Amino acid sequence: MFMLLVVSACVDDPIVPDVATTADEIDGCGQSEIHGSGTRFGVTSHGVDSQPIDLSSVPFSTYSFVHGKLVRNDGLGTAGGTFTVPIEPDARRWELATNIFGVPLLAVGNARHPTLDMHQLGRLDAVPPSVETDVTFDVTGMVPWDAADTTEVVVGNNGTVVFSPDQQVATPPATGDTAFTGASIDWSSQPGASLVDASRGDVAMIEQLIAHTSGAETFSTVEQAGTASGFSQTDGVASTLSIAMQPVPQRSHVLRWRGASFDALASSLGAGASTVSATMFIDAEPDADRLGFYGFAAPDLLLYTPSSLSVNADLAVHYGNPYRTMGRAWDEFATVLYFYQVPVQLGDAAPLFETLVYQANTAVGDDIVIAPQISAVRDVQIAPPFVRWQPPALGHATQYFVTLDRLGVADGATTSQTIVQFYTKDRELEIPSTYLESGATYVMEIQAINFGDVDRTTDLFGDGLPFAGVSMITAPFTP
Repeated sequence: MFMLLVVSACVDDPIVPDVATTADEIDGCGQSEIHGSGTRFGVTSHGVDSQPIDLSSVPFSTYSFVHGKLVRNDGLGTAGGTFTVPIEPDARRWELATNIFGVPLLAVGNARHPTLDMHQLGRLDAVPPSVETDVTFDVTGMVPWDAADTTEVVVGNNGTVVFSPDQQVATPPATGDTAFTGASIDWSSQPGASLVDASRGDVAMIEQLIAHTSGAETFSTVEQAGTASGFSQTDGVASTLSIAMQPVPQRSHVLRWRGASFDALASSLGAGASTVSATMFIDAEPDADRLGFYGFAAPDLLLYTPSSLSVNADLAVHYGNPYRTMGRAWDEFATVLYFYQVPVQLGDAAPLFETLVYQANTAVGDDIVIAPQISAVRDVQIAPPFVRWQPPALGHATQYFVTLDRLGVADGATTSQTIVQFYTKDRELEIPSTYLESGATYVMEIQAINFGDVDRTTDLFGDGLPFAGVSMITAPFTP
């Protein structure tokens, strides 16, 4: 996969000049250097593993702005997780390019020592199954089963989270059952699952999320959980996961959902925007207070989907956190996802409905208020290759994530292809001519983000709490 990552720093010159001119690219040699590094961290139940990211086959370049010219210098990465790239000594801003991901990403900032550090849940040497590896459940001591209940299997030490195995089996638990036995799933078909190895400290746990109602609202919370003693797996060999469930100590909270205020954001997200769906959950991960929501999955402690998108509801909820006893603090955090769609149309083709999202990750207190913390950018002005915007009316944006999509037509319908993405702390942006084709039609998605102390232009994959962001989409434009 190819990605172009650009870190641009500017001391005096504005990112967007008053006159729209595009810099030429010429070859050049530099005397100053950027020194970067990349480390992968595995957050386990007992500590943190680390290993350098092998960057020896990853190209690195800088593009220095000098006297109206864009001067390129190439650098090198190493197997030890470091890279060095020259920059022009006279440059007052520059760009650092690499190819970590598939879509070009340009992160605008002032990083002299950028990091590519990444965190994941579980040990780094965990191994996924390579062939069908069946697991049969023998779970007893459940709260009498309700059709709206669900279960999750969590092996925090190797990073495995299996969602709703009860919905994957041929014979799910029946209403009133207190046991889940005799049913099997294929471990190799579970996204992100690794083989459980008790000798490496892996402990498998099952939690039961029990459905509750409050008026017209329904939510599910963890009340029962249990661990398997000495459970291990061998690739391709069937096994049985035996667990006796026990009550989990509960904590009470007030959940205040303010759907009407999310619904009101739609009019600022693009022409014809409408609301689609919404959900929130409370999860737990080791060191989430410091690292935020990292990796790809985390166990759920509470799940809530509002009865309507505009509902305002105050709910008395309770849930347990069985991961407090897993040898390391598993911090709780709340995540809200509110989805919108905006029609985008090229000519007479049928419109494409682009999905936009409001997302926030926050720490959990006794009083959990779920309402917008940030609104969309305003007054977007596009004069290719330049774009400017005004900050959100609500909240404070610490940075912006901008995506450039090219529109096309296939089978009479509008299509969209992501061309390049940007991270920037500025409210203005120059799109390099590499990514703009004369006569083509584009739209831009601009996300306003409050990421607390996290600076993605220096810590390129950093996470943390709090986080809040919402996207809008521009009208189509043609260079």
